[in-house]
Amino acid sequence: MIDANIASGAAAANKPSAATNSAAELQDNYNSFLKLLTAQISNQDPLKPVDSTQFVSQLAQLTQVEQSISTNANLESIRGMLSSVGAMSDLQLIGRDVLVPSGQVRLTEDDFPLSYQVEAGASDVRVRIYSRDGTLVRELDGPSTTEGEVIDVAWDRRDLNGLPVVPPHTFKVEILASDERGEPVGVTTLTRASVERVNFTAQGPELELDNGEKVLSQAIRSVL
Repeated sequence: MIDANIASGAAAANKPSAATNSAAELQDNYNSFLKLLTAQISNQDPLKPVDSTQFVSQLAQLTQVEQSISTNANLESIRGMLSSVGAMSDLQLIGRDVLVPSGQVRLTEDDFPLSYQVEAGASDVRVRIYSRDGTLVRELDGPSTTEGEVIDVAWDRRDLNGLPVVPPHTFKVEILASDERGEPVGVTTLTRASVERVNFTAQGPELELDNGEKVLSQAIRSVL
């Protein structure tokens, strides 16, 4: 069975480019221009011949458009080659840890890789950790409100009742930030996860992570 991701990538690759469509339209315009020129010359008054200046001007314009389309086609070809090189380089991420925006965090024996970045103006940050079924497991104070800094969250692996949480588990995390008036401030939840697979999709290379999340490679903040 053909992989859906491969099929979608192939469909995208076979889709006519903008330059190809423009070239087809230009060919139609050339044909129309030649038919009009032939008709006017065939039906011109011998005593008042058609002024060729206008036709030469129109032909020059069509030639300029053709050159522009050819340039765009070359640029599209170069962009396609660069995209392929970038996609293949993403294969080297398999087995590597990456830092990505995600609210899905995997607890292991050694780590709970949760971080966040908060925008300017925050005075309070709340971290809520939920189980897969949506049950609140623990609520924590964010350790910092420093703008733009990647801030790690420490969790003692105990739930609301003080009971230990035994790994491995994957949790949903919600991080909320607010200013001194209680108004919400933008915050990005981050996690570190290992890349297990790379899928080539119409949107670009997609990474499958060991926390069950799928993200586009362009979302990576850093490779660890």
